[in-house]
Amino acid sequence: MLERFKQIFAGLETSYGQTKMTGEIRDDGKNEAESITVHKPITDALWQKHLKGEFPALGIVPIRQDSRCKWGCLDVDVYDLDHKELITKIKNKNLPLIVFKSKSGGAHIFLFVKEFVPASLVREKLKTMAAMLGHAGKELFPKQDYILADKNQVGSWLNVPYHGGDESVRRALGDNAELLTLEEFFKLYDKKVLSEKDLIQWKEPITTEDEDLLEAPPCLVTLLSDKVPKGKRNDTMFNVGVYLRKRFPDSWKTKLSTYNGKYMTEPLTDSEIEGVIKSLLNKDYRYKCKQEPIRSFCESKICVKRKFGVGENIPAPEIERIEKYPSHPTIYIVYLDGKPVEVDGYTLHEFNKFSVEVMDQLNQVLMPIGTVVWKKLLHKIMSNKDTFKILDVPQAARLDYQLKELLGDFLNRATGKVMDDVKRGIPYTENGYSYFKYQSFNSFLKRSKSWDLPKAKTQKMLEDIFKAKEEVLKLDKKSMRIWKVETINVDKPTITETTMKEPAFK
Repeated sequence: MLERFKQIFAGLETSYGQTKMTGEIRDDGKNEAESITVHKPITDALWQKHLKGEFPALGIVPIRQDSRCKWGCLDVDVYDLDHKELITKIKNKNLPLIVFKSKSGGAHIFLFVKEFVPASLVREKLKTMAAMLGHAGKELFPKQDYILADKNQVGSWLNVPYHGGDESVRRALGDNAELLTLEEFFKLYDKKVLSEKDLIQWKEPITTEDEDLLEAPPCLVTLLSDKVPKGKRNDTMFNVGVYLRKRFPDSWKTKLSTYNGKYMTEPLTDSEIEGVIKSLLNKDYRYKCKQEPIRSFCESKICVKRKFGVGENIPAPEIERIEKYPSHPTIYIVYLDGKPVEVDGYTLHEFNKFSVEVMDQLNQVLMPIGTVVWKKLLHKIMSNKDTFKILDVPQAARLDYQLKELLGDFLNRATGKVMDDVKRGIPYTENGYSYFKYQSFNSFLKRSKSWDLPKAKTQKMLEDIFKAKEEVLKLDKKSMRIWKVETINVDKPTITETTMKEPAFK
C-alpha cells in the first residue's frame, strides 16, 4: 500500500513541505499554521508517518528538476462547495479527474498520469478542464511549466491527501461524494489515470453541432450548453449579445430574443432584454472577460482563434507570481501563464521595459498598462506571500560571500611585515587582527572589476558582516584612519539571514 501511494503521488525527491500548527488562532477563526520547505530527501519514514496521521503532514512538490510531473491539482478553495454537484459535472463531461475533499471543505481536483510527462502539458490540459468546470483561474499545481534549476528553484508543494489513512478528512470522493478508503481510491485511480499518449490526445469537446454557437467563444459554448440559471442571465446575455453583434451585425437584436428563450432556464423579460440591448448599443462593446460569469469559463488561447472570439481585444496575460533571486545584481523571475521572464529590478519597475523583455523572451506582446495601475499590480503581488517568494541563492552569488572573497584575497595577497607598511597601501596582520587603508582596498576592488557598489554601502557591509571598525592610529608620528578587522571574521563572516515563511497550502 505504501509503495502504491508513493508511486501515485511521486514528485520532487530532494525537497518536501511541512505544515506545523503554531497554536495561535487567526482573525477568521482558523488555526495559524507555519509552512516550510525542507531541503532534504524524502524517506519512506516520512510517507509512513503521513499515512499514520502523524504531524507534520507531508507536502510533495509535483514538478521535478527536469520540469516533468505525473500529477496536477486544481485547488478549489470554496467553503460551501457542493461536492456531489462537482463530481456529477465531471462525470457528465467525461473528464479524467478525481475529487478529493480538502481540509478547508473545498476540493482538490487531481489529474493523474502513469509516467512523468512535461509539466507544461499537464498544466495546459488541467487549465482547459478547469474552464469546462467553471473554475478557470483557480490555483494550479504545479505552478510553473518548468523549473529554473540554475536559480536553485524548487516548485511549490501541496499537502498530499490521506493524512491519517482511512481516518483522514482529506480523502478521495466517490460518485455520491462519499469518502473513499485508500483501497477504493486505488481502484478509482486505475479507471481515471491516463498515459502520456492519452493526455496528449485528450481534447476539450469545444465544438458544437448547433449552428447557434458557430465560432463562439468557448466560455459561451460551455455556459449555454447547460442552460443559464438565475443570477447569471443578464451578464451572460450581454456577452451573448457581443457575439451576436459580431456574427449578425444586421439582425443581432432579433437573435438576442431567440437565444434568450432557448438558453436561459427562465428567459429574461422583454424589458430586461431591452436593457441588455441598450448596453450593447455602446460603440465600445466587447466581451467582459474579467467579470463573471464568463471569467470562470475563460479559455483565452482558444477564444482568440475563434472568428467571433475576443480577437484584438484579448486580455493581456496576467502575472501569476514573482520570485526574487537575491544575487548581485538582483534577478526577478516573473511568471505569465506558467512561463518565466527574467528581468532586473529597473526593468520590472517600468512596464514598457518589462513588456519588451516579455516580447523578447516569450514572443508575446502585452497590452499597454498605465504607470499607476502597474505599480498597484506589483504592490499587490509582492505584498502577498502566496504570490511573492525569495529564492535561496547559492553562496557564490551572494554579495556577502563575494565581498568575503575579495577582502580575503586583498588581505592575504601581499601582507606587510610591520604596521608602517599600511601607509604604503599594504595590509598588515598581527594578533588575530588585520589593518588596512580603505583607499587601498577600494583600489583593489576597482582593479578586480567584479565589485561596483558605492563606497558608503561597501563600508557598511564591512561593518555589518565582518564587524570591521575604522580607527585612528599614529603611524610614523602621523594620525591616519585605518580599518581594523578580526581575521577570523573574514574566514567566517557573521551573516544575518531572513527566514521566509512558505505559503500554507491546504
